[in-house]
Amino acid sequence: MSTLRKACTNCTTSKRKCLVQKPKCGRCSQKNLTCTYDLEPLRAPPTESEKILAFGFNPSTRNTLGVCILKRTTKLQALGVDPAIRVGERNENALEITRLGFGRVAEVVGRGKPGTFVHPRLLIPRECNHFMELVEREEKGVRCEGFERLVRVDIKKVSAKEVLTALQALLVHLAASVFSSVLEERDEADRCLSIMSEWTQTLLECVDAGMPKSQSPWQDWLLGESVRRTVFMAYVLNLSVASYKYSYCSNWLFIESLPFDARPGLWMAESPQAWIAAAHARCGEEVGERLNSYHEFAESWRGRTLDFCGDVFLGLVTFVHNGLGGN
Repeated sequence: MSTLRKACTNCTTSKRKCLVQKPKCGRCSQKNLTCTYDLEPLRAPPTESEKILAFGFNPSTRNTLGVCILKRTTKLQALGVDPAIRVGERNENALEITRLGFGRVAEVVGRGKPGTFVHPRLLIPRECNHFMELVEREEKGVRCEGFERLVRVDIKKVSAKEVLTALQALLVHLAASVFSSVLEERDEADRCLSIMSEWTQTLLECVDAGMPKSQSPWQDWLLGESVRRTVFMAYVLNLSVASYKYSYCSNWLFIESLPFDARPGLWMAESPQAWIAAAHARCGEEVGERLNSYHEFAESWRGRTLDFCGDVFLGLVTFVHNGLGGN
């Protein structure tokens, strides 16, 4: 029988008593250490599949992402249920989320329109844009030549923008195969989920180190929002696989804390002028960033008519939170 952890990661590793408190426990505060709480229960060593699916990060250390930590975690589940675990049914929901969130992104971007987490107007050097190579070749999945070439990228040695587009392409490839009817293809996609974990962490490290700046407020906003949405959708894919296989996702609390700019219309703008107009601002410098956690955003739309100006991402995440597994 498993028991819940009563200590942070540092105290657990050091086998020291932990005075649990936020944002840091007493020992981590004294030693000026990064303090993280692993919400997984203590249990037997994880299987290989569980290792692949258990990718997570502590949102409290990602200040440069603008993370808003939940203030109302008790609302996530009934009393007595670990809020890190989102219980669901093994049904078609995971397949539908994957189809809506990833299935048509390459096609939409190929037409020059903003996709769920990829914006064609974000200026990226041609040699770094792995996602556009996927669009041009029109082949998806872990068995295609483009995927084999993609996973050979040394993700630790490329620019932040290249990490972004490589992860975006990886997500579309994996989503095309992770629920394949072909067992061998599905197994290969499962094994490659560990690459998704590594690349997502690398993108977050790029954020911590400081993302490149351009001369345009619109381009700066597009880059920041592309990173936020791409990280979020990596977690969505992880959630879909875990929910389909095991009927729960241990990273739900992290997902609820992830931020994005939820102002309808901004992402769908295809020019800086349209972007400024969508924000009801006078100039690009006034638009800025207005970030909400996923939980705050979805709760604010509970019971309201959805109108996201054609932004599939905002509609999808609201539907997932309130429509497919509402509290």
